Amino acid sequence: MYRIESIVTSIILSYVDRYIKNFRRQDAQVSLWQGDGVFHNLDLDLEVLEQELNLPFSFVSGHINELLIHVPWTRIASEPVQITINTIECVMKLCPPGGRPPPPPERLRRQQSQPPDEQTPQSQSYRSSLVNKLICNLSITCNNFILKYVEEDIVLSMNIKNLSLSSVNEKWEPEITELSVTSLILRKLISLSDVTICLDKRNASGRIESYMEPLLYRCFLTIRLSRLYASPTASKAMSTRMDVFCEKMAFTLSESQVPMLMRMFALALALHRKQLTPQMSQTNLADNNSETSAEEHGADNNGCDDSWSTWVWSFVPSILPLSDDENLDEKNQSHTFHFGFYIDNFTLALKVGIQSSFHPY
Repeated sequence: MYRIESIVTSIILSYVDRYIKNFRRQDAQVSLWQGDGVFHNLDLDLEVLEQELNLPFSFVSGHINELLIHVPWTRIASEPVQITINTIECVMKLCPPGGRPPPPPERLRRQQSQPPDEQTPQSQSYRSSLVNKLICNLSITCNNFILKYVEEDIVLSMNIKNLSLSSVNEKWEPEITELSVTSLILRKLISLSDVTICLDKRNASGRIESYMEPLLYRCFLTIRLSRLYASPTASKAMSTRMDVFCEKMAFTLSESQVPMLMRMFALALALHRKQLTPQMSQTNLADNNSETSAEEHGADNNGCDDSWSTWVWSFVPSILPLSDDENLDEKNQSHTFHFGFYIDNFTLALKVGIQSSFHPY
């Protein structure tokens, strides 16, 4: 039993220590041996997250108020390891000029400081099987997840009251799953409750003086994620399918939020076209976007005569894959990604402010 505890504890702590900066592994090891570990005020390792996600954004800050890890030692083969995060907040921005620096030598030494275990091939096979089973069946619950993106005077934030991830079977019911010759699909069920998206404007000091009405308020989403593997020992999936289900989605957009939303859309479009470099400023982005828009519409575009649907559809050829993108490398061709979004009831409310010249006096 002690050997199983040592293996499982080492696996869990290695993942936590990788993404947490101020993590004391010695104290955590004793807590996990007792079945439960509670940790407070943890700072995320932002450089590791940026390298793992490989996004055109950089993390400004990342903090976890409370992390709870529960390991069911007596039922380790039939119940998942439960990870609960209470209040996590991350702030992101566009990558600064110069790209990301390489990881410091201290991190490399920390990752390579663990001595290798002298194990027989049989014990190594058991360890590998146990690692795959634990990782594939982790149960993650996050309460109060806050993600913010800052772009000059714009703050785009998303708040999720509860986020849960669990392994499920072919009927999408919670169950311990594992890759085998007869079952090469791993399924995950992700539930998001009370999803709120806000778009606000901050002042020169970085504070939001008055909060605007949320773009999306208290929406519930269910995500079904399935990955198909070529064999039980494959490390990467050959096909991924993600289906998002939403019963009701209601967006509200005010007049003051329209220019901010257009700036965010122009930024996303420039990133997709790879026309936005780290050296480009917001002014260059606006000029480049206006020139590109003028070239796309041409002389046939009469401005106000076009409808909203025609204006939105004019961006579609730029969003869809271009013909030059067909020459992909073999690694990208071997993986297929399917995405579906299903909404039962969708509403969009546009609020326009009207100035009145009436004076009661």
